[in-house]
Amino acid sequence: MPHPKVLAIHDLSGFGNTSLMAIIPIMNRMGIEVTAMPSALLSANTDYPDYILQDNSELLKKSLTHWKELQLSFDAVYTGFLGSPAQVYLLLENLPSLLKKEGIVLVDPVLADEGKLYSCYTWEMVEAMRSLVSISHIITPNWTEAIFLSGYKNGKDLKTVQVYECCKKLAALGPQNIVITSAPNSQGNFSSVAFFAAKNNFFREFECNYAPVIFPGAGDCFSALLLAGILNGCDIVQSIEGTIAFLQEAITISIPVVQDRKTGIDLISALKKDPHLFYSHKE
Repeated sequence: MPHPKVLAIHDLSGFGNTSLMAIIPIMNRMGIEVTAMPSALLSANTDYPDYILQDNSELLKKSLTHWKELQLSFDAVYTGFLGSPAQVYLLLENLPSLLKKEGIVLVDPVLADEGKLYSCYTWEMVEAMRSLVSISHIITPNWTEAIFLSGYKNGKDLKTVQVYECCKKLAALGPQNIVITSAPNSQGNFSSVAFFAAKNNFFREFECNYAPVIFPGAGDCFSALLLAGILNGCDIVQSIEGTIAFLQEAITISIPVVQDRKTGIDLISALKKDPHLFYSHKE
């Protein structure tokens, strides 16, 4: 059987286990062939001060044209960090012709965290990202990105019902499946994963073991593992469960050994164990 093929469009940070530096080894370990396109080149991930960023829009534009000339088609497209609204509109124009008939578009709408936009973005990027979200099958925002995209008011004393309402607003933009990471739970921790399927109005929260540490790139790993699970035959709930289980173990492994946590999760150690073992497949 041929390996599933994924087009992954994300930044490439030369130093640190984030973005494409995390996505490619995860996907390969899960038996998935990756065609990678850096939306931007960075000297190091953005948790480091004075990082150097080079926009890659011209190469992206030419590559999309070349892939269409080669008649390439992909089982899934995964988008993460994008360098500008212009890149978003470039993808809107070109992605449909690169996707197989039953293909999946997963958009990780990288925009913000901890209540504020990343320094490289303005609200114009949020508006552009809403357009990309509209053609997706799955989106994986964190809680800040979810409320910015949906326009939901982020009040105090958040409960499950507020997360559900935010999911419905996101679904109105077009995606079939909403998966929110770092979602608030009843204990006041932003450590749950919320899932909403628009087709049957299905909502579920998945509690995660709260760890008071931050590893850059954990969201990139989450989205890559989620999509990999689905392409390996899991339904989306099974894939969420497997992704959470693997990442919790990966973070547990990383805490005592990673001295500079800005580098991200220790994927070399974590991927020594086969990620497939964390996923239960459909019969």
